[in-house]
Amino acid sequence: MNNIDKKGQKFVEFPITEGSVRLTYIKKGWDNDPSIRIQIKDEKGHLRQGPEIPIKFFGNIFSSTLELITKVDK
Repeated sequence: MNNIDKKGQKFVEFPITEGSVRLTYIKKGWDNDPSIRIQIKDEKGHLRQGPEIPIKFFGNIFSSTLELITKVDK
C-alpha cells in the first residue's frame, strides 16, 4: 500500500461504475481509536464525504450488512 493522501494517511481504492471507492486508514478517529473512512471518488476525481467507522466495529458492520442484503428481497 503506497497510496498516501495529503494528510499523510494511507489509503486504497478500487473501481466501481463511474468512479471508485476509497478506504482510508485513520490512526486516531473520532472516538480516538483506529478507524476506516469510506468515500466515493466520482469520475471527475471529486471525493464525497463518507463515514469514519472505528475498526473495532467492522465485525458488526459486515454481519449487519449480510443480514440486510439476505432479507431485502424476501
